[in-house]
Amino acid sequence: MDETEGRMARLSDNLDCIIDSDGQRVEYNDPRIVHIWTIGYGRLTLRMIKKVYENSGRKYRCFNATTVELMQYAKKVCSGRECVPMTAMVGAALKDIHDNREAGEISIYICLDQEGPCQNGAWPAVWETFDKRLSLKNVISGIQPNQNNKYLGLGGEHTNTTNKCILLGDLFEEAENTLKCLAVDKDSAMKTFETEFDRFLKCFSQGDKAIEPALNEWAAKMAQLPLRDSIEETPKVLIFGGLNLLFVHYPATDYFIEQGIIPKVVDFTEGSCWLESENLVRYGFKNGLVTPGEQFAASPGKGDRKEAVKARKARFGIFLIDSMHKKFRKIMEKSGLMFDEHIPFSELAEEGHKYVSYNGFTESSTTTGRYICTIKRELYDGLVNLGSFNCQPAMNSQAIIRPLANKNDMPYVAIDCEGPWISTNQKRLLETIAVQARRVRRRKNDLRSR
Repeated sequence: MDETEGRMARLSDNLDCIIDSDGQRVEYNDPRIVHIWTIGYGRLTLRMIKKVYENSGRKYRCFNATTVELMQYAKKVCSGRECVPMTAMVGAALKDIHDNREAGEISIYICLDQEGPCQNGAWPAVWETFDKRLSLKNVISGIQPNQNNKYLGLGGEHTNTTNKCILLGDLFEEAENTLKCLAVDKDSAMKTFETEFDRFLKCFSQGDKAIEPALNEWAAKMAQLPLRDSIEETPKVLIFGGLNLLFVHYPATDYFIEQGIIPKVVDFTEGSCWLESENLVRYGFKNGLVTPGEQFAASPGKGDRKEAVKARKARFGIFLIDSMHKKFRKIMEKSGLMFDEHIPFSELAEEGHKYVSYNGFTESSTTTGRYICTIKRELYDGLVNLGSFNCQPAMNSQAIIRPLANKNDMPYVAIDCEGPWISTNQKRLLETIAVQARRVRRRKNDLRSR
């Protein structure tokens, strides 16, 4: 038997290269290496990420929206007990292996990567089990460039830029949804949108100094597109939940657009800040700080320097994400297509902590905080708490929010999906929210006109 048979590729012990299935050292910039993103980000986000990879000279492939086909591919190795995001990403990886992978290629399948306590903390073990079962050579699965793996040789700046792509992609999607609902000439408006996004993309690839001027130019062009109604007088619905939204929101989003109700999917930056806060929360709680307000505001002490450094980096990371989101949104508001408001992540965490402890480090707290902060601002006319049926934090948030929703007049519904599709009964729930959102908006408009 060949000694290399069944051996998996891996990162080297000091993380400075890849050890392939034949035990040979492979540098990170080797042309055989391809990064495949299995995460279902929006198409605009992925176009920007593609440009980042092109600029770095690295090979890249991706998948757009999660589909039924991808979920079916995952059945080859998934049992059904895995959460929807895990199933979707495994399906994307298997389809890529079947359709796109070339001989001699060293494939790195990028997915969400977090330690826990959500079940995605077990994902590395699950991916390793799948790899062994499939006996694939030169495949590394279930990994994401970060400081723990030295960014897979890409450098921290590359990762920072891809994070900007995700942030900006959500903002562009907000503007796109507004145009789809309110443009006088939808087809013409969408062509202009695509043209101006392409123009922005060329400038985006020139570096940070080019982003703000390019956004300003994009906003000026978008402001010239005629809308049939004002955004303020149009009903709007917020679709919130957790990281699951990336994989299951499409049917709900499309439904509201068809109804002329502007949908907003909570920005992924909320999830990014939550992931970033882990070291800060754990360090603070260990040192007697119980609330997010205390943990986010305190300066890490000198004890246990390694943990203190991680906590400082986490706090700076949250500040950076928050500040970029606020800055880019302010520029893009000049387009007349933006309507959501920036909410500091610390506020979401603090409000959610009042009902479920943030120290458990679960998305249930963040989702609850999003509900409370949204209710206070009265910007939206309906709320959809959308999660996957086997995500425990998502189900917990529904139980926590339900009694709060019963005390408020804001139309609210909680839906748990099995994938990127909705049942007939779930569509009826969306129809109810649509009717109620229109009613709420008419009432608000009448009060404003008095």
